[in-house]
Amino acid sequence: MRHRIMGVKSGEDFPLYEKQIPIATAELKVIMGWIEEEEILHDYRLTEHQILDIEKACSLDLPKNLDLYLTSNN
Repeated sequence: MRHRIMGVKSGEDFPLYEKQIPIATAELKVIMGWIEEEEILHDYRLTEHQILDIEKACSLDLPKNLDLYLTSNN
């Protein structure tokens, strides 16, 4: 499964930032608090805490001025 972060300017519809993140689904499941397997298939707006955990897990810095969303696909 591939996981991607998309950044959208508040009030806009189109992403200004997109990045595939190098993280195992099992690790992301813990960060996101997913319980059911189906939860992986949805898009999520990330909380500040989730953003910090993803940054730490992937050793990267994500944009601070955008609303960030997580999407996953095969």
